[in-house]
Amino acid sequence: MAAPCRSSTALFTFSTRRFPTYLSMFRSFKTFTLTSERSLNISRVTKTEIMGRNWKVRCRKLTERATAHRRCFSSATPDSGFDVTSDTRPKPKGIVYKSTSTDTFANLAFEDWLYENQDFTDTDILLLWRNEPTVVIGRHQNPWAECKVKRLQELGIHLARRRSGGGTVYHDFGNLNVTFLTSRDTYRRKQNLQDLVTALKGRWPSLDLSVNKRDDLVLNDRYKLSGTAAKLGRKTANHHCTLLCDVNTQVLKDILVSGFDGLETTATESIRSEVVNLKEVDPTIDTEVLGDTIAEYFMRNHQGDMKQVCDVDPTSEALYPGVGKITEELKSWEWIYGKTPPFNICLRKPVDGLAVPLGVYMKVKKGVIVDSYLECPLLWVSEGVIQDIGYSMRGKRFRSVDVQAALEKSLQSYRRISDNERQFAQRLCQFIVDKLV
Repeated sequence: MAAPCRSSTALFTFSTRRFPTYLSMFRSFKTFTLTSERSLNISRVTKTEIMGRNWKVRCRKLTERATAHRRCFSSATPDSGFDVTSDTRPKPKGIVYKSTSTDTFANLAFEDWLYENQDFTDTDILLLWRNEPTVVIGRHQNPWAECKVKRLQELGIHLARRRSGGGTVYHDFGNLNVTFLTSRDTYRRKQNLQDLVTALKGRWPSLDLSVNKRDDLVLNDRYKLSGTAAKLGRKTANHHCTLLCDVNTQVLKDILVSGFDGLETTATESIRSEVVNLKEVDPTIDTEVLGDTIAEYFMRNHQGDMKQVCDVDPTSEALYPGVGKITEELKSWEWIYGKTPPFNICLRKPVDGLAVPLGVYMKVKKGVIVDSYLECPLLWVSEGVIQDIGYSMRGKRFRSVDVQAALEKSLQSYRRISDNERQFAQRLCQFIVDKLV
């Protein structure tokens, strides 16, 4: 490179030896003579760099007499009277869908159908939906680590796995689900959440709402109101979140804990937070008014109005061909449980008069038991029986109906064991089955 400039009459020069192809690009800048009336005093220019098509001059000291020339060293464009802080772009087109179904799997399938089939080049979609009582886990989570799976069945609560990441959430009729569907280029997760804050505070100014560092919507900087997750494709983006309006928080707290103590997993773990319902803060808030408020704000920022809000049936094959197949996939055992990352689990059973509890150890991959063994006193049951019980569970799904059939078949094969030994083996097998779902 050329030596640093020492005169105000030659602003900077370039060597063509190293960058010959860029000569024409900088020809107009090679010399720049200033008049005495409007001049710049440049001193100690240390280095000139050329990086691709971008150029940059590093200066240790710059003094000026004519501020108009400052733009020669700035990436800003010359002043043309245009306010760069204003946005004159036309509003994008917007559509608001309200699902008429409360079927969790149908709503999740419809969301995926839109993601896969809709063109979001010039149109954004807002989807509002509610579900029957359901625990929804993230794509990379372990259901047995996130909730009491067996308790869900007892209470008649669904378990679903969505196709986006993130943590576990609880849905019921007091929860509003909000989905923003856009192109990948216009994806704006934090802005979506901030829009929710603005919309809600515009209707209920007393709400102290904010977005925290984990992209949760919180009240009073403490209580979590919304969990959020996203799925990003090559051209499409799906950002969805929950809003706790009048959820049964007692059920939520009861079921959103693991039913197993000895579980080791590498799956994504949820971050536990204190929650609160919006209705507890302001009794005038309900899911219907909440949805209308969000829809109105969305339409104000898009081309459209509330007359264009559409009630949709997410199960309609005529309008959304293939949505039923997606629904069945999301309902399947292979998806809900089989997609679980590998984990190890230890089931323990205390025994009267025995210092060490019985132990059942399993290694599970894709929801299938790939290895298992038992630890129990040989005084009560022979080593061969113990080994056979462990072997019989291998290759079976980690669920009670499959394990029970395998254990019963194993016990029936023993004809020369004592009644006490058979009774103990049966009790041990029943303990294992009762722990599964």
